[in-house]
Amino acid sequence: MLRVRRRETETAFRALSADALEKNNRAFLDLAQSTLAQTQQAARGDLDLRQQAIADMVTPVRASLEKVDSKIQELEKSRAGAYAAKADWDRAIEDYTKALELDPKSATILSARAVAYRGKGDLDHALAEYSVALSGSPKDAAAHLGRGEIYHLKADYDHAIADYDEAIKLDSKNAAAFSARAIAWRLKGDGEKALADLSEAVKLDKKTAAALNARGAFYHSKADFEHALADFSDAIKRDPKLSQSYGNRGLAYHAKGDLDHAIADFDEAIKRDPNYAAAYLNRANAWRAKKDLDRAKQDYEAALKLKPDLASAKKGLDEVEKLIAKKAASAAPTTAAPAPAASH
Repeated sequence: MLRVRRRETETAFRALSADALEKNNRAFLDLAQSTLAQTQQAARGDLDLRQQAIADMVTPVRASLEKVDSKIQELEKSRAGAYAAKADWDRAIEDYTKALELDPKSATILSARAVAYRGKGDLDHALAEYSVALSGSPKDAAAHLGRGEIYHLKADYDHAIADYDEAIKLDSKNAAAFSARAIAWRLKGDGEKALADLSEAVKLDKKTAAALNARGAFYHSKADFEHALADFSDAIKRDPKLSQSYGNRGLAYHAKGDLDHAIADFDEAIKRDPNYAAAYLNRANAWRAKKDLDRAKQDYEAALKLKPDLASAKKGLDEVEKLIAKKAASAAPTTAAPAPAASH
């Protein structure tokens, strides 16, 4: 609809311009009856006036059309963002594509479309989108970070680190880039560099729990549960509503053998996010460790209800059901042997 209006505005503009030229031409012919010098002077003045008249009309019309373009782009970008928020990636991509028709070199829109491609699992298209965005805006730190994450997902850690390096060079306070690079270093087996990057991310990110959770997970992987617990506890203080922090701390408590505190943290995680399948699974494992098979069974079933393809929950449920059956069989009373027949 907006494009139709735009065409109508352009048509009106052309008609107005033609009318103005025709009127000014008539004025010019009237002036031609004067002396040659006067005619030449009038002609020059008339030409200036006509050019100015046309310019005066073109400027507001052009500005109006540019505003229409801008409005169309903003509408399509905002609608695409709404689709992306609902994980409707195909519609998001469609609207970002329409927005790019008005601004083909927009690194922001190209990067947004890359995120949508990533959301639907099309990493090759996502990588291509980020590369096009960066060819036009090589100093876009966010695009370097986004492309690094795509390389990361494709297990190309060297290229991922190179992009993270560039993102950090362009934005030295980018905590997310330090955290992402830390994970890449960890996957490459360089724990020292990973910890250094995570600690820098913790220093930079004073508002969210993301960096603290990431460093806590690193400590956990090294069986340094005291440091892990400290980071997860700080993460909870920073954002008490974040279920992940409770889930992470619960795992650290479980690893230390403190099952009661572990279950309490999983309870808190589930309270904050009733759809947290991993929290149900981890609480099931804790109940099982406490020999409470019935509660373990309930939590495995709850995890599978939320995420039917969760293999560890399927395995845990199968094992617990066998243990419950075995326990029931061993507790069943044995049938008394028949009395011996009386001798005669």
